[in-house]
Amino acid sequence: MSGGCAIVQHRRGVVRLASVDGRLAVLGVDAIGEALYRQVLRTPGRALSAHVRELGCSDHDGEREVQQLRVHRLVRISQDGTLSADHPRAALERVVSVEEAKLATRRQQLARLRDSIDQFATDYRVGQERSSSTPPTRERVDGALLTSMHEQLAASSVGPIRRTRAHPPDRDPTEYPTTVGQVEAGREVRTLYVASAVDGSAGWMQRWADVGEVQRVAPSVPSEFVCFGTDAALATTQWGRSDGDWVILRDPMVVAAFVELFDRLWAGAATAPDDVDGDGLLDLMRQGLKDEAIARVLGVSLRTVRRRIAALMDAHGVETRFQLALEVAERADRNR
Repeated sequence: MSGGCAIVQHRRGVVRLASVDGRLAVLGVDAIGEALYRQVLRTPGRALSAHVRELGCSDHDGEREVQQLRVHRLVRISQDGTLSADHPRAALERVVSVEEAKLATRRQQLARLRDSIDQFATDYRVGQERSSSTPPTRERVDGALLTSMHEQLAASSVGPIRRTRAHPPDRDPTEYPTTVGQVEAGREVRTLYVASAVDGSAGWMQRWADVGEVQRVAPSVPSEFVCFGTDAALATTQWGRSDGDWVILRDPMVVAAFVELFDRLWAGAATAPDDVDGDGLLDLMRQGLKDEAIARVLGVSLRTVRRRIAALMDAHGVETRFQLALEVAERADRNR
């Protein structure tokens, strides 16, 4: 018989194969080897051939398994050919200590490799700058690859990331590990959300806000696009739509135009503050957001929003929201 074990009962100290739970598999010792080790512990001083007969294995399998056990110094073969073993507490403690030392060394090596990623990235960037084959100024991107391309552009660029969102985002921050890591390291990400999409994107907005994204809300945006510093812009191939393919634009003048467009939209947008006091609330009201949407943007209850609006109306001495808007506009004109 070869390649297996035929033990079906527990007799004279023989270890039933079904009772072997594979604890030694981490050392590369299979079930037959573990059964052999347990037999040697139970009945030391016997020849390998006797153990092989008890296990119902071939001589070849027995030789293979005993050599594997000897590698880890779990069994010994005496001059007369009999097998014995040290106390397993001492033997296995020794093996575990050796393996843990190897694991600690491996972790140190991986940590050093992780620390060198930035150096390799710098080398890559230098190589790209020196390469005679520069990236194309216009490169089409399939919509299905948008997330991975966003990550690549984030990794290969510097400066603020500027994004417009005409529709609720459909990707969680966890799907952008590179971008999230850069935000945590201090890189600024500004995202401009459209007021009409706030109702459906408040949960996503909060997740990105928790990461560190700076957010504002605008009545509308002409199209969805992303600017990666001044290195590249990622925009839709059909202006004003986001359901098709996208294109990477690297021409410096084109990227600068996108950055300028974003900054103008950003300057006129309402902030998404952490509370509902004063100008922050009025800005969101001027954008035309309903009370429910304002509550979601601010992360507060609907009752709190309505209480604050009533307080603002009392403070300005008006009875309707329309009158409040007029009063705020008139005061702003007088202060100019």
